[in-house]
Amino acid sequence: VRLGFRAPRLVLGMDASLFRRVEFPADVQPGPLAPLAAVAAERLQAAKQKVTVFEATTAGLIQAALQAVPGASSYTTCGAVTYSARQASALLGADLSAPRPADGEAYRQSKSAWTQMLARRMRKAIGATWCVCESGACGPTFNYPDVSSGFTSIFVSGPIERGITVESPHNKREENMWAFTKLALDLLAECVAEASALPATDSADAGAGEATETFAALDDRYGGVEVAVSADTLASPSAPSSAQFGRELARALEDWRARGKQGVWLKVPDSHAHFVGPAIALGFQFHHALPGYVQLTRWMPEGLPSPLPNYGFTQIGVGGVVVNTKGEVLMVKERVSPLPMFQGQWKLPGGLADPGEDFAATVAREVREETGVVGTLEGLVSLRHSHGFRFGQGDIYVLVRLRADADIIKIDPHELSDAQWMSRENIQAALVPSADYKGSMEGLVSPNNWKMICNALDGSLIEGTTMPNSRGGPPSMLYTAREMGEAT
Repeated sequence: VRLGFRAPRLVLGMDASLFRRVEFPADVQPGPLAPLAAVAAERLQAAKQKVTVFEATTAGLIQAALQAVPGASSYTTCGAVTYSARQASALLGADLSAPRPADGEAYRQSKSAWTQMLARRMRKAIGATWCVCESGACGPTFNYPDVSSGFTSIFVSGPIERGITVESPHNKREENMWAFTKLALDLLAECVAEASALPATDSADAGAGEATETFAALDDRYGGVEVAVSADTLASPSAPSSAQFGRELARALEDWRARGKQGVWLKVPDSHAHFVGPAIALGFQFHHALPGYVQLTRWMPEGLPSPLPNYGFTQIGVGGVVVNTKGEVLMVKERVSPLPMFQGQWKLPGGLADPGEDFAATVAREVREETGVVGTLEGLVSLRHSHGFRFGQGDIYVLVRLRADADIIKIDPHELSDAQWMSRENIQAALVPSADYKGSMEGLVSPNNWKMICNALDGSLIEGTTMPNSRGGPPSMLYTAREMGEAT
């Protein structure tokens, strides 16, 4: 007999609206196991669904009752007695224990958060349609002075979810164990029946008959979670609906919050872009997008600033001071300058680095592509760090000196309008008339380019040497100044 719905006080990471309080079944006594599970077993068999059980105070009685019914292999999977959360960590795949509650009331409520989180987690881990999770205390003694009688929390996760809490009028251990077992099996039977009565479209969307996991999650080293659409979902000929994904993600967020997780990284492939909307609705924010996927993040602690690192916000450009055997410098005019004010100016050849490309490789490629000139690296000249470039990015401009292997120029007309070898005197003669010059730059050289050219021709160079990459992959480059007095 139920006393009606009464949701417990909200506990961190718990959806309290799914719980109701029920009355203790005083007529249940120790006896045969199969009758306790008969209705649930019949409904599971009819629906062709499977269940997994993780229990604590009932000590395996729920699983035993289900297996006592003939034909149990068609609907049971596996389960465990998780009497101590911390000691069960090896079995559960993670330490899911929480700090010790302050008092008996908090202790009771923590069991609801635990059963809800564990039922959702293990249903996905096992791949069952349903998971029953139970945890409480049976007596005769208790860990808190303000707890004097048995109680438990039971949660069923599946195509629909329901939870109950119950308090016993006594502390008789075995009688409580049997009564709690009966309540758990009745709740399971109720959930299976309710899911079977759903319209076919709702039932399929909710996952009835099969526990479909649309994503996989891994704990990272920083107390967060990395989430990606699962391989099964990617291989499926029909993508899960956005509603199904949203429900699973919402449940997972409650699980992660209950476990004290903080940062969540969600990677969504472009083939499943319809998952982005539900994620945004659940508080995720765009981090970055690249061909093939979009990355989103969510920082869960409220009131704390997020320390999650931003995506790369600085581009790397490389310019080349290419010098021939006459001491002349290769200067170019871009066909289209990035800003109108620079159109027609003489400048150094170069461009943006590609991912995984070293400075020297970038400038050699850009010079060759733009002018046809092949050069040999002599060293790095300088770095310039600026802000406010396209898309709000910063810009690191690396100047590299090259020695030209030959003087022949063959410009790319898609990139350049002109390219010439210019003596130092000619470059200086083309320098803008004054520092505050605002006129046309056609045929002129900016003060910044002139300063960098002088540094390259007169200053010391920075050498690059390879060193092992601690993350694996291609070697890293270490750039250091040459020793004082060393020839350049």
